[in-house]
Amino acid sequence: MASIYWVAAGQIREQTDARLTLQSDLLLSLVKSSNSLQILRDAIQTRNEEHDEQGEPHFYVYALTTNTKLPFTKKMEAEYFSEAGRRLFGTLMFSDVLEIVDLEIDVKRDAYARVIITRLPGGAQLLVAADMSEQNTLLRKLYESMWLAVGLMFLLAVLGGWLMGYGVLRRIDSIRQTAGEIINGDLSQRMVVTRRNDEFDRLSLVLNSMLQRIESLMKATREVTDNLAHDLRNPLNRLRNRLDTSRFQPLDAEHFQQVRQDALQDVDDLIKTFNALLSIAQAESGVHRDDWTPIQLDQLISDLGELYEAVAEEEGIKFSYSAQAGLILAANRHLIAQVITNLLDNAVKYTPKDGSIQLTAEQRANEIIISVSDTGPGIPAEERERVFKRFVRLDNARSTPGNGLGLSLVKAVADLHGAQVELVDNQPGLKVILRFTV
Repeated sequence: MASIYWVAAGQIREQTDARLTLQSDLLLSLVKSSNSLQILRDAIQTRNEEHDEQGEPHFYVYALTTNTKLPFTKKMEAEYFSEAGRRLFGTLMFSDVLEIVDLEIDVKRDAYARVIITRLPGGAQLLVAADMSEQNTLLRKLYESMWLAVGLMFLLAVLGGWLMGYGVLRRIDSIRQTAGEIINGDLSQRMVVTRRNDEFDRLSLVLNSMLQRIESLMKATREVTDNLAHDLRNPLNRLRNRLDTSRFQPLDAEHFQQVRQDALQDVDDLIKTFNALLSIAQAESGVHRDDWTPIQLDQLISDLGELYEAVAEEEGIKFSYSAQAGLILAANRHLIAQVITNLLDNAVKYTPKDGSIQLTAEQRANEIIISVSDTGPGIPAEERERVFKRFVRLDNARSTPGNGLGLSLVKAVADLHGAQVELVDNQPGLKVILRFTV
């Protein structure tokens, strides 16, 4: 606003000085043609009298003096000069101009006049003054409008800031209230998400995803606690009963050896359960993320295939394996081997005699695919998501040894490596597919 006012005032002053210069040049042309100051003095008197006779405002006032002792510049400081110092420009109160010119005109004496003084040969000076009342009125209105605009902008800024602050505080209060309810134990609460898709909505979406994850982890923790208590109770009870019975019954060497062997088996089952839980927890927390190395996957498949080929032969199961040559997978070798081992253990456990198991590894486009298929009872489609939870065992598996943690470990390791796990129908049996992005 200040720059607009400054530019407008400067432009008005330049235009006024240009008109004053033009008026001075018209009068000086009379001197050049006649070389007489009397003609110039008569022209000035005529112009001043014309305004008086016609009753027009004196926009221009003219004067000429040859008195070098009382020059026009007595009450005026020159703003700038032109034509090698022959002309000077400045601003005077109109009352000072009238004292010099000695005219009776109807003008506000406190108004300002723009003045140009031209020095003539012989010491004479020509004065032309312009009434700046209208220009000053325009500048005053511009000045008032400027401050009005500044005031309106300030009020709008305050109002806009208040509205923004109110909206922000309201959203923060909503988040605080929801967080308080979550702290009190209601994990089902979620942050409010509007249709504005602003920063608060994006933050709420992230917080809701975090809360969803926390709720699922808390739920899984409760389920794990319940299932762990249930699954560990039986081997601990069996171990206690055996030890308690051995206190009151005389045992020969053979029976003592059997009791000790059964107790060691129960302890081994407990250790396996805790080891499986520890492996799942480490995989989910990303402890092994720094242990990734390039794995020669075809060599790993070959080693595990030779091992389980003998196991399957003892169970009367046909076993085949194949891997595309030169497969390299960046992963944790121990965890990948453990995943494949768990899948093969399940396949051998549930595949009936004369059934078949197949282990393959190949690359398709930007994916490395590892699959284990069998001809066992399979898993119903509605149960294929649930079996990845810890300690979940289907009805047809409760009579077989196990703790329900094998597929949970497979899922945790796959998530650690950014892989996808698919359970599909092998017709008959089950096919487990692991997809690793190269």
